[in-house]
Amino acid sequence: MSPIEGRNYFRLRYPNHLCPQLDVGGESMPVIDISEKGLRFSCLSGSRHRVGAGITATVTFRGGQTAAIEGVILRVTLRDVALSLQRGVNFQTIVREQRTVLEKVRYAFH
Repeated sequence: MSPIEGRNYFRLRYPNHLCPQLDVGGESMPVIDISEKGLRFSCLSGSRHRVGAGITATVTFRGGQTAAIEGVILRVTLRDVALSLQRGVNFQTIVREQRTVLEKVRYAFH
């Protein structure tokens, strides 16, 4: 575990304009950050989500690729919901997404 972040997996934080979408039961919400074993999504109606509840969803990335996820809700705030994933996004996808975000952000500042 990294002493800096206190996490076992690298977490990719998305700029608002590059967020993939989390599709849960016909509702689509922006993913704020993602790792192989965790995910946080924006949800202004967080009160309908309950800590400990299971969730099955699909993440749709900006390039059109998708990843099926399954997890448990760890934390609910007024703005977001954090998940612990039993079936998450693979490392190669995280690296590809990191590369995409870096390219898009770098391009925006040239």
